[in-house]
Amino acid sequence: MIPLVILDLDGTVIGASGQVASRVWEAADAARAAGVKIAVCTGRPALGVALRVARRLGPNVPHVFQSGAHIAFTDGETLVVSSLREAAALKLVRHARALGLVLELYTPNNLYVERRTALSEAHAAMIGVGALVRDLAEVAQNEPVIRAQWVLTLDQEPAAMALEVPDVHVSRAPSPAQPGTLFVSFTRKGTSKGSAVATLCKHLRVPLEKAMAVGDSSGDLPMLELVGYPLVTANAEAPLLERFPAVGSVEDGGVVEALRLALRGPRAVPRTAVG
Repeated sequence: MIPLVILDLDGTVIGASGQVASRVWEAADAARAAGVKIAVCTGRPALGVALRVARRLGPNVPHVFQSGAHIAFTDGETLVVSSLREAAALKLVRHARALGLVLELYTPNNLYVERRTALSEAHAAMIGVGALVRDLAEVAQNEPVIRAQWVLTLDQEPAAMALEVPDVHVSRAPSPAQPGTLFVSFTRKGTSKGSAVATLCKHLRVPLEKAMAVGDSSGDLPMLELVGYPLVTANAEAPLLERFPAVGSVEDGGVVEALRLALRGPRAVPRTAVG
């Protein structure tokens, strides 16, 4: 048995429906009953859908939210919060205003936008979190911003990413629940899903080489590179499929396959990419 399974959400557990399939809950219940710990590692905040999913998958373990900037239990007890530098957040705010693009700022308890648009509202609905409309410069100056995020159509990516922001870690991911939209996250330099998974494993006293992680996008790469048993779903980005062994797609219940492999133990888990 593999003692810890770490799961990305969008594109791994959550597919186009925006919901978790019943067979995933069943597989998670069986794994936990056998002694496997399950933790979420997501770009989403510890609010709304992500919090509900984390609570159901792993009610007694800490989870990774905000692309590694927030590690917390589902009752609100926090292990780690890492904030962006004010200058970095303000630089993104000014760029968003100049281009008219959607920028989200996250604190541990809230999501802020400067104006509501169809794109921002669709994303808020998808993650189950009501966005608060505020002057984002004031938020950056007065609150602990732990993550900033572009919410972009694919054609907006070049203009948004033309801005160079110092002292940040950048991660990029799509979501099958909001097709045609790209999410680009900024966390403090040194803060990623990888740094958070290292902290999580240390807290749970599970060596990294004995943990499994399942993901689908380049934002998951830092955690996949650290654990002993990395897997990706069949819908993962091509570079990940070339490097890591794959289970089924998110729509075909690939995470169910991963959990069953964890139950069977290390020898059941493929160690190289297939193909």
